[in-house]
Amino acid sequence: MVYLLLPVVCAVLITGLIRVDGKTYRYMGPASVVRGVTTNSVTQTNVTVFPTRTVYRLHQDGVQLIVTFFTPAIYDDEDIPDLVSALWPSSYMTLDVKSIDGKEHNVQLYYDNSGEPAVMNVSENIQWSRSRAGDVTMLSIGTVEQKYFGQTSDRINWGHWYLSFLEDKSTSSVITSDVTARSHFSLGKPFPSTDDHPPRPCNDNWPVLAVSWDLGSVGSQAVRKFVSIVYDQVYSIRYFGHNMAPLWRNFSSGNVTAVLMASVKLEVIQNISELCVQFDQSLLKDFESVGGGNFSTLASLAWRQVISSTDYVYNDKTKERWGFLKEISSGGFISTVDVLFPAAPLLLYKLPMTLLTLLQPILAYANNETLIYGDNVPYNLPWAPHTLGHWPVCDMQPNGQEQMPMETTADMLILLAQMAPFSNIYTKYWPLLRGWGDYLLDNLPDPPSQLCTDDFEGPSPHNVNLAAKGIIAIAALARLLAEDGQKEAAKKYSSRLSDFTLFWLNKASGGNHYDRQYDLPSTWSIKYNLMLQKALNLDVFPPSVFDTECAFYQEKMTSYGVPLDERHDYTKADWLMFTAAMCNDEQFVSITNRLYRFATETTDRVPLTDWYDALTGKRQNFQARAVVGGLLSKMILK
Repeated sequence: MVYLLLPVVCAVLITGLIRVDGKTYRYMGPASVVRGVTTNSVTQTNVTVFPTRTVYRLHQDGVQLIVTFFTPAIYDDEDIPDLVSALWPSSYMTLDVKSIDGKEHNVQLYYDNSGEPAVMNVSENIQWSRSRAGDVTMLSIGTVEQKYFGQTSDRINWGHWYLSFLEDKSTSSVITSDVTARSHFSLGKPFPSTDDHPPRPCNDNWPVLAVSWDLGSVGSQAVRKFVSIVYDQVYSIRYFGHNMAPLWRNFSSGNVTAVLMASVKLEVIQNISELCVQFDQSLLKDFESVGGGNFSTLASLAWRQVISSTDYVYNDKTKERWGFLKEISSGGFISTVDVLFPAAPLLLYKLPMTLLTLLQPILAYANNETLIYGDNVPYNLPWAPHTLGHWPVCDMQPNGQEQMPMETTADMLILLAQMAPFSNIYTKYWPLLRGWGDYLLDNLPDPPSQLCTDDFEGPSPHNVNLAAKGIIAIAALARLLAEDGQKEAAKKYSSRLSDFTLFWLNKASGGNHYDRQYDLPSTWSIKYNLMLQKALNLDVFPPSVFDTECAFYQEKMTSYGVPLDERHDYTKADWLMFTAAMCNDEQFVSITNRLYRFATETTDRVPLTDWYDALTGKRQNFQARAVVGGLLSKMILK
């Protein structure tokens, strides 16, 4: 059976039913929350997760049902089709039905969703409507109040959820209570002839947008039906007082309804479906050539998790495309630098200009450019910011955020260096970047006690792994300056590298490995930050460091990977694959297979976590975070 991975508050969000020769079964939604019907579930035979599609194969009473969800998260820069499908906030569901026992069967299909995705609290009043243009029907639902950015959590309660589908003689639809719609379908009764009258609370008899199809007699020739699911936020992000509309609205010529209607045309659906298949096939071929089948599966999970963590707006002040990233499940922050950083390998591999859009609002904030948006928030710290605010509102005061001075500063410098082959945006910010470089010079090679990205460990003085990142960031900045013709400025930073590296090598050496802290012999940690040297093609640390560390990790390997350090049994999936990427091919496969084993055997059925116990396979915390983009680190080292 299909279980959509949605928050608990949305447990009754979506329901799917199928009637085969008069008997009703569930193909979507657990029995415990599907009100209005008492049915058995269909039998699921297979599910395949692709980067942009999830395909479920089910069967019951001689009938096969293939349910495919797909989202065209496939384009970068301006390489988009005329209909801008890649920018639409659209996902699609296709239902393919055929007989598999040589007989014909009488089949009906049903889908509904409640108003829960449009509310922060299910007690909020909602309203609904329907529209028709030609052969397309669009049902919509949203809150009555429509108070932009008035929520008190990261759950949106403005904008509208749209369910669109093609009308033909097989189609029926209604907006009514969940019990009414589902019981009528289950009993083979027609839907009520009119929609319920709005408004009412979301949880008052649970209004649903419902559609059904009477396919009649179905034989061996597959019959396809589909729906388009769209959330129009109207405004996506508030950036220091200024509301920013979704990027797709900038391409809509002002007629949003017409654009949404157009997205449901049969030829558009077929085109987008084919593009998704082609895109998936291309990615999988790439993934398998680099890391094999297990790596390909993990990378597919990571792809959708990273892309779905982002949102894109049109900045009407600068006339630019901007992107924002949500820190899901670990604070709800927006554009958190040390979350964007481990997500970056996936973006650098296939969507580098998308990474650029995600960096721009952070750079604008750090460079004191917020006044033009309404709120003047001077950023006055010598290191890079950690976050812009709580999703979806950017309003963070410099001293109001968790500080990770060396971590975020090194992250930003390294990200800009990685972007250099694609964009010279860094040339707009030389005073800012040199200031960050000076902060690193003043605090290396022995970092003071401060948080690093693994903040659940608490502040860490003399952090060897953090020092490695800072040293690599200095080298990256020096190269950017040199490539811009600023030879003397570059020398200021490059001239310190040999001393920093020598200090690191001598103070961190533990014989057959390098310690976790300079002052704590017999400690160890995975030095995942060293991978960045290879990603940037630098030569800061000698090859022997990589050989020594990677050999040591093999000694510490457990059932599900290598722990972060000697203090605990837990590890991080993103850093594990940073580490795997910097080791030899045999070690890469060894670590990848253990992460795959964890993802397969863990009893925690949540969107892919990045923090788990390497001995037991139990999730520590976190889920659905964009940091799993780090699983694709090997792709940027090809």
